[in-house]
Amino acid sequence: MNKILVGACLWLLAWPLLAESRSPRLISAGASITAIFQALELMPQLVGVDSTSLPLLGDQAPANIGYPRQISAEGLLSLNPDVLIGSEEMGPPAVLAQLRSAGVEVLVLSAEPSLETLLANITALGQRFDREAQAARLRRDLESQLASLPQVPEPQPQALFLLSHSAGSLLVAGSRTAGDSLVRLGGMHNPMASQFSQYRALSAEAFIGLAPVWLLTTSQSLEMAGGVDGLLALQPTLRATPAGRLGQVLGVDGAQMVGGFSPAIADTLLQLRQAALSVEPRRQARVD
Repeated sequence: MNKILVGACLWLLAWPLLAESRSPRLISAGASITAIFQALELMPQLVGVDSTSLPLLGDQAPANIGYPRQISAEGLLSLNPDVLIGSEEMGPPAVLAQLRSAGVEVLVLSAEPSLETLLANITALGQRFDREAQAARLRRDLESQLASLPQVPEPQPQALFLLSHSAGSLLVAGSRTAGDSLVRLGGMHNPMASQFSQYRALSAEAFIGLAPVWLLTTSQSLEMAGGVDGLLALQPTLRATPAGRLGQVLGVDGAQMVGGFSPAIADTLLQLRQAALSVEPRRQARVD
């Protein structure tokens, strides 16, 4: 009996240390953040992800907590998480407050669509979850990829970033958007960046006057519209633009921009730089 009591006391004394050494149960709210977790070898600790992360993980995806802007405290708490990691886009705020009150650590990262923020988020997650070596390696790889990108052409071709917001509706990216950042980092010029911020609808006449040489959008918007022809049909005057006449429409994976940029953005920027360089100055002047 004494041995049993001694054993039980030792177990109780050791429990706090065992609890501290246990790997934290994590939930990721944002596809870009989940992509960083993949690269940092943190997937075994993920007990839940948001709906935008599901295509990244396929059959290996843990529980789905829903859209990152509309998470539910009840569903998330049922997974017994230690830390919820998301961006400034995560919410609603009342739910985040409820989670904190329940003892869940809520880690909020910047969603700014910039390469500097992406690198900073990688470093922050590596430090927080004891993956400094993996984070340093990922940063080196990304910096190497970015340094080897083709140079931005001169002049930069005009490009618009479009979102198919709903059936029969197109929005155009202005400044302070992930779409504008992609255009700029991809070596193209967004004429709308100096006109307005966020996303807005444009008139048919405006599309003609802007004469974009490239039309960029998300692969999800293309799918929703039924492909390139369907996207152009949402605003028939797009067919009269240089991009429409030449069929120069590019779709990028929108998941790379959910909660900031994903590490996969380097491959997308290579595709965009190559597209920008494919437009020769004389050819661009001719289509204008």
